[in-house]
Amino acid sequence: MLKLIAGDGTELHGYSWIPENEPKAVICLIHGLGEHAGRYQWVADFFNENQFGVYSYDQRGHGRSPGKRGHARYENLLEDIESLLMVARVNHLDTPIYLYGHSWGGNLVSHFILNRPTNELQAAVLTSPWLKLSREPNGMQLKMAKLMAKLYPSFTQSNGLDIADLSRDSEVGKAYKADPLVHDQISAGLFIEVQRAGSQSIELAKHLKLPTLVVHGSNDKITSAAASQEFAEAGNSNSNYHQWPEMRHETHNEIGKEEVLNYTLNWMNDLLA
Repeated sequence: MLKLIAGDGTELHGYSWIPENEPKAVICLIHGLGEHAGRYQWVADFFNENQFGVYSYDQRGHGRSPGKRGHARYENLLEDIESLLMVARVNHLDTPIYLYGHSWGGNLVSHFILNRPTNELQAAVLTSPWLKLSREPNGMQLKMAKLMAKLYPSFTQSNGLDIADLSRDSEVGKAYKADPLVHDQISAGLFIEVQRAGSQSIELAKHLKLPTLVVHGSNDKITSAAASQEFAEAGNSNSNYHQWPEMRHETHNEIGKEEVLNYTLNWMNDLLA
C-alpha cells in the first residue's frame, strides 16, 4: 500500500503494484465514480507481468480515502493526480509514465492532459471516459442540478447505476454489489463540474499534444461512446480510438478483457520503441 499526501494535506489511500525488476514504464491509474482502485488488482497484475508498474489511489470520498461519499471539488481531484505523478517520478526518475483514467477518471485525465503541463508524461489512456453520458439528463433535470450545485453543492443522491451495465459477465456486477467499499453517491456540485469538464475536453481536443488512446465499448449504456469518438477524431494524429463491439462500460472487466488489455499494452509498447 501507498500513503499519498495530497496538496492540501489530505491523506489518500494509495496503491503501488511494482514488478520485481525495475519497470520499463509506469502507469498512474485513476478509477471511476463510486468504485475504488482495489478493483484494478487484476489489471495491475497483468501490467506487472509485462514489466509495467502501476500506481493508484482511492479518490476523495471513495474507497478507503476520507471525504463525503461521492463529493469533492474538481480542482482538488486534479491536484491529487499531480501528487500521484510526483510520487511515481520520485520513485522512477528516468522511467516513462502513462496516465490512465477510467470513466469519471477518464474525464479527469482528459481535462488534465489538456489543461496542465504534461512534460512528465509519455502518453495517456482513456477507457470509457465520462465526456458525455449515454443518457444525458433532460433540460429540467439539468436545471435543477445546476441550482443545487449553487445552493448546496455537497448534496448527494444515487447515481442510478444499473450493475448490469458494467459488463456482460454477470459475476462483475455481483462482485461490485457485494463490495463494501463501493457506493452509488454523487453530489450536485461534482456532477455539474464533471459534465462541464467533459464538454470542455471535447472542445479542446483539437489542441491535444500528448499521444492518447481512447477505448470504449459499443454497448456502453453509462458513458457515451460517440463522445469518445468525437474527442479522438478532434485530437487528429495524437489520438487513437478503438471501439470494442458489444462491450459494456468496464472493458477491462468484460468478456474478452484480455484482448482489450493486450491492445492497450501493445499501443504503449509501440511508444517505447
